[in-house]
Amino acid sequence: MADSKGKGGLLLIGTPLVVLAAAVFLVVILSAGGGSAAACTGGAGTVNPDTITDGSVAGYSGEQLRNAALIMNAATTLSLGRDAQVIGVMTAMGESSLTVLDNGDAVGPDSRGLFQQRANGAWGSYEDRMDPTISATNFFTALIAVTGWDTTEPTLAAHDVQGNADPFHYETYFTAADQVVTALTGDGAAGGGCASGSIVFPLGAGYSMTDDYGPRISPVAGASSWHPAVDLQRYPNPCGDQIYSITNGTVTYIDGYQVTIKSPEGYSVTYMHMKLSDVSVTVGDTVAPNQPIALVGTEGPSTGCHLDLRINKTGSTNSAVSALTDGMDLGGPVATAGYVNPEEFYALFGMDLCAADTCSRNIS
Repeated sequence: MADSKGKGGLLLIGTPLVVLAAAVFLVVILSAGGGSAAACTGGAGTVNPDTITDGSVAGYSGEQLRNAALIMNAATTLSLGRDAQVIGVMTAMGESSLTVLDNGDAVGPDSRGLFQQRANGAWGSYEDRMDPTISATNFFTALIAVTGWDTTEPTLAAHDVQGNADPFHYETYFTAADQVVTALTGDGAAGGGCASGSIVFPLGAGYSMTDDYGPRISPVAGASSWHPAVDLQRYPNPCGDQIYSITNGTVTYIDGYQVTIKSPEGYSVTYMHMKLSDVSVTVGDTVAPNQPIALVGTEGPSTGCHLDLRINKTGSTNSAVSALTDGMDLGGPVATAGYVNPEEFYALFGMDLCAADTCSRNIS
């Protein structure tokens, strides 16, 4: 709660875990100001809250998502980027579960609104605190006054504004806030990062490549000695990291520790090593680029938590993808037929899957 108020009595309904498949049915309309697809940090789009209809994102729906849209729009009005939008939504999740509350708690009985702002004069009138746009604007005004707010941990930046007892209280809500902002804006600047055309990266910015495509010494029993994929992870704690669909398509296979999505252009993208319980899509689902689909794990033949990303060109109607050399043509075993180098695939879209300035190569 704003103004040195602890978290006692917070409403925790809708505590986020994963984006539900129903998020696909969210209907949003973007107005001018969408972010650049080339920037991993992303610009901030404007969302029309009146067009949000059916669907649930990370356990939030209806009026909660409309309030999230108003928070995002307040950030955009102040010329703030997507990172601020996520912090704002995250904070309101932790304070009110994205609900305009007309009550406080034992620590701050005068707290009101999405951000539980107190009647101490710093947050305006009662009407201001109960107004989603005004209360969000006041939150962001206080946020940007915090030195280094955009380079510190989001939960700590929010804590500096809210003054609550636990500086890490908001950390729990970050992933859900990122997912909500992704779903409402529907652009390529969200957590999966940097869209170009219809392709995005499978993890948020800052990951490493721990194994590349081609022949290798098998790192663990059961793993191949010809790797038709690349391995990506966010060191040092990649377990549970969100995996995003890199393109639109249909989920065709989920079993063991893998998910396969077939593009409308015929090629297939497979994501591996997650727990089935961490998969947030089902076979037959239609997915969009940047849609959360699973969490990074270490199931199957694996030396640790990472994402194995592999692309099979078999059946592709995209001539550029079809022209890529597959593993078998490079001397790999029959099992590598059709599987192309993911880095070469990304290059077709003008993207570097592991750019030197954003991705380290920790390949043994």
